Amino acid sequence: MDRLRNFFLLFLSAASTATATWPEKPHAFIQTVIKDPTTNLYFTSMDIGTNKTVVSLSLVIDLSQPYTWFDCFSGYYSVSYTSIDFHSPKCKLPKFTNPHNVPKPDWYVCSGAGEKVEPGCSDHPCGVNPYNPVDNTLLNGSLSEDRMFFYSIPDGLSFGYRLNSPPVIFACVGRKSYNGFPAEAQGMLSLSRNPLSLPSQLSSAVNLFPQKFALCLPSKTEDSGFGDLFIGGGPYFLPPYQEDASRLFTTVSLITNAASSDEYFFQVKSIKIDEKVVPLRNPILSKLSTVVPFTVLHHSIYEAFVKEFKAKALLKKMVETETMVSPFELCYRMKKSFKMEDVPVIDLTVGSGDGRWRIYGWNSMVVVKKGVMCLAFVRGGSDREEIVIGGYQMEDNLVEIDLQSSKLSFTSSLLRYNTSCSHFRPISTDWWRNKTFVIGYHFPFDFLLNM
Repeated sequence: MDRLRNFFLLFLSAASTATATWPEKPHAFIQTVIKDPTTNLYFTSMDIGTNKTVVSLSLVIDLSQPYTWFDCFSGYYSVSYTSIDFHSPKCKLPKFTNPHNVPKPDWYVCSGAGEKVEPGCSDHPCGVNPYNPVDNTLLNGSLSEDRMFFYSIPDGLSFGYRLNSPPVIFACVGRKSYNGFPAEAQGMLSLSRNPLSLPSQLSSAVNLFPQKFALCLPSKTEDSGFGDLFIGGGPYFLPPYQEDASRLFTTVSLITNAASSDEYFFQVKSIKIDEKVVPLRNPILSKLSTVVPFTVLHHSIYEAFVKEFKAKALLKKMVETETMVSPFELCYRMKKSFKMEDVPVIDLTVGSGDGRWRIYGWNSMVVVKKGVMCLAFVRGGSDREEIVIGGYQMEDNLVEIDLQSSKLSFTSSLLRYNTSCSHFRPISTDWWRNKTFVIGYHFPFDFLLNM
């Protein structure tokens, strides 16, 4: 699988290597998304630096991180890297993350502090403590910035120009093994509501495309194709479906949660299983997460949910099995003639209207071993988030976040339209003429400082 991905990325790089000016009509960006079968996490490979010193780093996708962070001390070196000093105005940007002065960094000792030598070197770095939600740890780090490479997607279908961004702010962290990460991952990519998330920084810096991004999480591993991260809006073409997939969207408003302002919350009014309403108190505070593998239901919701699911599954002649595989509590036998379309349909009634996020068997059941599948929802505790929609339930669903209008849009399963989020995208027909473009815009730091 690594050989396949490396060939794919090498082919893209070969398609565009020269340097030119920004094209007359810029387009949205696209990143490939890979599912790690061991951890059930999703990551993307980011090219960081300039043409002279480009480093490719694999970063786990997270919808809650205030800013991107990664290990800067295991092979990353870039001539365009800059450490942010504590006294710099840029250190004030993450005011809600409590940056601190670090006279002597304890995570990295470097010679020539204050010079542009190696990542992490500064007399007084802007110290921050990124949070790793996978292993529930705080890390020592410092804010820094560097350029990143992205591919445009001019027609919503094909890879186009290769673009070099303005400096993007992120956090350098010290050498550390991250428990629960994919073996090749070196950090986390922020897609949160924070102004320092990658989509926010790019849309603010370039100011040429909407403050939107969309995720199409793959259900298969990379040997069967890649998922997509679109930054800057659609159209979204997911062949063999021939129309713009945004036509399938149901759109609802996001809710601002003061206790966790970087995350994406929305309201679930009710849950139905094959049109039978699960008795719940309303409304239900819900959020999206790409680092939670399977949807978590508050324990009081979980009991009622499982009771109704069992009743509907019995009507469909689904047979429970005593075989249990943690963390799941309800499992069924898989007969030879069984189809995922036969599983009871789960509807989340979302937003202030009657919009439905419909969850079919492909996203509600997970095959855990030969002949056994389990309900892919897990029991939660008494956390304030009553429902956390996990990555598995978002697979093969196109999910768009509009940061400017604070809207969430989703398609439900694309498998109903004979397509998915696991595919190989073509290179644009004029790929041999593609060049690398440098975005000639500066980041509007004054805008963020005044927020």
